[in-house]
Amino acid sequence: MADLPPFAAADGATDNAPSPPISFWRANAAAWIFIAFFGLVSRLAAFNDVALTVALTLVLDPIGFLLTSAAYKLYLQRTRHRGAVVAARALACSVLGGILQMVIANALKDGLFPDIPVGNMAANDAVPAVFYTAVFLGWSLAYFWIRAAVDARTERARHSEAQAAATRAELQRLRLQLDPHFLFNALNTVAAEIPDNPDSALEMTHRIAAYLRYSLDQQTRPVCPLTDEIEAVRAFVRIQELRFEGRLRCVVEMDPAARSVVVPHLIVQGLVENAVKHGLRSYAEMLEIRVTARRTAGDAVAIEVVNPGRLAPRAGDRPAVGLANTRRRLELHYPSRHELSLVQDGDLVVARLLLRGDACFA
Repeated sequence: MADLPPFAAADGATDNAPSPPISFWRANAAAWIFIAFFGLVSRLAAFNDVALTVALTLVLDPIGFLLTSAAYKLYLQRTRHRGAVVAARALACSVLGGILQMVIANALKDGLFPDIPVGNMAANDAVPAVFYTAVFLGWSLAYFWIRAAVDARTERARHSEAQAAATRAELQRLRLQLDPHFLFNALNTVAAEIPDNPDSALEMTHRIAAYLRYSLDQQTRPVCPLTDEIEAVRAFVRIQELRFEGRLRCVVEMDPAARSVVVPHLIVQGLVENAVKHGLRSYAEMLEIRVTARRTAGDAVAIEVVNPGRLAPRAGDRPAVGLANTRRRLELHYPSRHELSLVQDGDLVVARLLLRGDACFA
């Protein structure tokens, strides 16, 4: 007989649940081996006859195993009943099972061993009924307790899976939000360049196409090595260099040990884009953006994006799409394991990002 999922929920809630370490049948068999051993010792003490003791054990306990297996099938049936109705059903099954065992025990004892003297307690015909009723009640209580625990575990697993799916969907939405935002700004720039600088507009179009091709290649990858992320930053900056006609330069310093660190895709670009946007707005001279990345103690990586300029005042200043997107993605990829700050340090604006451990949903 094929094994069934153990202690399955009455409403079929165990579909797609994690496989348990043992089957119901093995657990039930182990329980009845223990019950048989206990019954063997008890009957031997009561009857003081090995043959009768062995006969009762070999007959009653396998029947008990079959009865509890039938109860398992009954309990698996879909039902809307809860609480008192289930308890009454379990009690009725236990009492009926105890009575059946009493009838079988008395028939076996009277039919095959009529002349064996027994003590007062063993001679009582109700003893098997009381004993097996208690056994079946204990079995039912254990069954429902384990089933409730499995149902709770399954529900937690499904809730976690639903949360993970929702988080992945949000990450994908945030990831896809960046490309239209970038494309909108880039196409506006190309349109502005076409009348006066068609060659520059053409070169910018080629660079935008190359950048978008890279972005499409990475679309299904929520994370990438830091070295790939830096290449995306360089491609982005090359487009901006054409846009601002020599007013922009980007210098990258990356610790070789940090090259292979896996980070969320386009996470650094959001910081660089913010530096370009607000740096050029507040700084009239050549804007040099400096990007540094290094490994720190443990498994953390520190990234800094520095540009000359002044932080925009918070009042009345709408948050940049790229920066808000970056903050939310960090919350999802590195919950309680990241630090992101944007501070004024003299004449410089410094964005500091610290990532600890591996990204979630990688």
